[in-house]
Amino acid sequence: MANNQSQIPAPMQAKLRSLQEAMKRDGLSALLFYSTGQLSMLEVNPVLWISGLLPMGPNTAVLVTESGDAAMLISLPWDQGRVRRQTWIHDVRVAERFVDAVQALVQQKGLKGKIGIIGWAFMPAAVYKALEGALEGRVEIADSILSALTRFPGRAALPALQRAAEIADIGFSAVLKKARIGMPEHELAAEVEYAMRSQGAEDNFGMVTASDHSHCTHPPGDRKIQPGDTIIGEITPAIDGHFVQLCRTAVMGAASPLLREKFAILEQAMDKSLEQVRAGKKAGAISQAINQVFTAYGYEKYCRPPYMRVRGHGLGFLSIPFSEIVDENEAVIEEGMCFVVHPNQYLPETGYLMLGDTVWVEANGPRRLTRTPMKLFTIED
Repeated sequence: MANNQSQIPAPMQAKLRSLQEAMKRDGLSALLFYSTGQLSMLEVNPVLWISGLLPMGPNTAVLVTESGDAAMLISLPWDQGRVRRQTWIHDVRVAERFVDAVQALVQQKGLKGKIGIIGWAFMPAAVYKALEGALEGRVEIADSILSALTRFPGRAALPALQRAAEIADIGFSAVLKKARIGMPEHELAAEVEYAMRSQGAEDNFGMVTASDHSHCTHPPGDRKIQPGDTIIGEITPAIDGHFVQLCRTAVMGAASPLLREKFAILEQAMDKSLEQVRAGKKAGAISQAINQVFTAYGYEKYCRPPYMRVRGHGLGFLSIPFSEIVDENEAVIEEGMCFVVHPNQYLPETGYLMLGDTVWVEANGPRRLTRTPMKLFTIED
């Protein structure tokens, strides 16, 4: 069934126009958006971007032709109701044998030219090879088309980002309110999750852990919170497919002078990094500014693996300007980009400490989206 253009939401119509231009430019007869159903906050999900629907199941795809017609293939028969309610695409089909279903769809549409694969980076090699054979070699990697169209979330996404930031603040507030001596890490993480989900968070890629000397971020476990523990929280809720990340540190009880002294280095690094968030500067300058601060205090070797890897990153699902902020990143920062800056750092005297925020790049610099103060917090049990 062809899609009635008048019934397609305006943002999707704009996407289709951009895709049609790209197909014409690259000589493609169609684009196949693919997802395994796995989701990551560090990647744009091709199927979600084009369909407005979070994919489920091992193989989900949307075929968009050069005329703007679209059809969707799903692998879970029982998911049809959700799919039909949530997507603008009318032609939804259950594909028991994915490659055969793609082949049949291409033949039905009468497509003779090349098919661009968007989501090739996530596609299992066996699936890609089978598609090559079924479509007689008429496949082409087209991930770059999506990458070019998803560098900015767009101003229309700002309300969702601001709401996600409010929910991130609520999540960290739950750490401060609910943490107590003897509580397992996973229970505190559950309190954070509940606080955000109850406020409408659709997802959360987050880690909340406590330790007397943490070496890195990791999923919460059974360890019970002890007096003097440092709690680190990487909190990343999503609204309408857009993520905001908040990184903060709290200590159970009074913070020692040593901990305050070392955390002040993170605060200085955060200030210096935000000075580099300007349109026209390179993303690598953010990382370089952070590393220069820690190097000045004698921690140069701790700015590299295995201690540290990135100084921030984009946030995926629907848009991502770049995957990671490292010294070598030559990507130019532009107005309207949105990403995380975090001078999180392992220090041998204190363990791993966290401080970071999501920023929206404006003409005069960065706008922090969260309201949680950038400081070391203390929790009196």
